[in-house]
Amino acid sequence: METHYTLNFLIKYLYGETSVLKRLEIENALEEDSYLKKEYNELKKGFDNLPKVQFYPTDNTMNAILNYSNRGALNPSF
Repeated sequence: METHYTLNFLIKYLYGETSVLKRLEIENALEEDSYLKKEYNELKKGFDNLPKVQFYPTDNTMNAILNYSNRGALNPSF
């Protein structure tokens, strides 16, 4: 059975958002399909050029969220 992989699937693979079985399938397909490999390499090149940043809320923001939650604002009593 031949499977056709979409660009969205390749992006999920790049981000590690596929199951182990799907990851093995795509790795096998990349070895066998030169067009798919070319598409993947283009995506990978762009992915590698994206900035690797992580965003974390400030302590003040986290404290404000926790205080809001503790006041019961998310679960008001009627």
